[in-house]
Parts: sequence; structure tokens; C-alpha cells
Amino acid sequence: MSSYHLPVMAKECLEALSLKPGGVYVDATLGGGGHTLQMLKSCSGIKLYCFDRDEEAIGEASRMIGETDNVDLIHANFSTLRTELALRKVKSINGILFDLGVSSHQIDDRERGFSFDRDAALDMRMDKTQDFSAYDVVNGLEFRDLAKLIKDNSDELNASRIAKAIVAARETKPIESTGELARIIEAVVGSGSKDSLKTKVRVFQAIRIYVNGELEILGPALEDAINLLVSGGRIVVMSYHSLEDRIVKNVFRDAATGCKCPPKIMKCVCGETKRLKVLTGRPVSANEEELVQNNRARSAKLRVAQKI
Repeated sequence: MSSYHLPVMAKECLEALSLKPGGVYVDATLGGGGHTLQMLKSCSGIKLYCFDRDEEAIGEASRMIGETDNVDLIHANFSTLRTELALRKVKSINGILFDLGVSSHQIDDRERGFSFDRDAALDMRMDKTQDFSAYDVVNGLEFRDLAKLIKDNSDELNASRIAKAIVAARETKPIESTGELARIIEAVVGSGSKDSLKTKVRVFQAIRIYVNGELEILGPALEDAINLLVSGGRIVVMSYHSLEDRIVKNVFRDAATGCKCPPKIMKCVCGETKRLKVLTGRPVSANEEELVQNNRARSAKLRVAQKI
């Protein structure tokens, strides 16, 4: 298994997908190809379409998987899922996996600027061909917009104070590195405590989410995936923070509810029908054995649903 990115809950994902020979499946978040490789090993004769916005991830997965007609690696965001599959004449799929968030490699790669404990240029782009970066967010947004994105994307209570400190600091000179940003945050909430560490995590997460548009694209992409699934097909989603998980839970719930007309209406007029059966009443978490090997699996929440 490649160390580029350790696949979280690989066994649970495979069981949830219920792969069948001859089926068409999608790995919407390829990473280093760990989940894809496990799928290929566990079920012969499947066809896989794998998406990632990060060219480095595509390259690593290509090296790990090797040449095979069973896998199509697509350098694209999963927000273009329907378009990219249509271009390949794929009208329906038997299952899809979303492993959301940032990969282990992206966090560990100093140059990518995702982590506050590795001083680097403010970047945080999952797709390095994208122009807009964390530098533009920190140095370009007005106070009100900056405070809002921190609050909305992290539920950070000190969002306004931190945004005010960022705006004040950049009046002297642009904020260019992750270290500078971390020190500005520490000047507001202190350093060395567990609470200050959590605040830095939340603020960096909030900026990363904004740079990559992670929350905006998730709901529509899940809807596209549900519409592409054949009857009995599975959608499997792993999220790593409450904002993502809330979107997944709500999309699954709505698709599993059907009619949304008020109870007093005798006959349905909305036309909505149940499209999903949710198979996980509560999200599945990684077991203790996996947590020993991969601490980053600790926050993972796995939800599964099946197309009706």
C-alpha cells in the first residue's frame, strides 16, 4: 500500500459498495489510489472511473495501479461528475465512493501550505492549476467576508477577532506564509493550549474549504451521484468534519423521504418520490486497530445509502 495517502476504512468501504463483477463504479476522490486498488483486488471485471482535481494524485495513482483498461483516471473535480461520465458515454453506475477532505500527502507536503505546523507559502489549493489560493483569501477579502467565511466554515467563536487581527496585520505587509498566519491567530487566542491548537485547526480548515469550494460543490455532486445510480446501487461517503457530514446526512435524508407535502394535503402534489434507502442509521467510525495505524482516521464518518 502506498504511503502517499492511507485509505481510511478500506474494508468497510468495500463491504458498503457491495462490488459485483461487470459493474461500473466511481471513485470520486482518487487520492493516491488506495481505495481504487482495493476495489480492483477484491472484485475482478469491474470498470472504474476515478476523479481527482490534484494532478499529483493522478500521477501517483497511475504509478501504483499501472496500465489497465479497467480504470479511467480523470483529472477533474467531482463537481463535473455527470459531464465527464457523459463524455465517456456512461449513463449509469453501480456504486460510488466519496472520501472527502484533504489527503495525507497534501497535508504532509510542506509546499502545499495546508498545515500550520509547517511554515510554507499560503496556498491550500487542491488543484494547483487553479489561480485562487489562500494568499488571496487572507490578503484580499474584506473584514466582513473574512469573518463570515471563518465562522461559516468552522463554527469558530473568535472568527471576528481573528479576522480583525488578519486585516490589521496585512496593513503593514502582505501575509505570505502559514507560519505568519498561525502567529496572528495565536496573538488572539494564545499559544500552547489545546484550545488554541483547535482554533488554528478550525481557521486553517475554514480557509482551505473556501479556497477549494468544498461545501458548495458537495450537495449537487451527491445529487448527481444518486441520479446516476442504478436500482440497488450504493453511494458511500466518508466525511471528516461536521459541516461535510451535515450536508451528506441531509441529502441522504431528503432522498429517502420522498413526498414533502404538508400532512394536511390528502394527495401528493410535489411529485417527490423516495430514491434512497439509508443503510447507516448512525455514521460508521474507524475501529481502534485502524486508529493505531492511522490517527487521521479518528474523525472519519462513513454513511451509506442504496438506490431504490
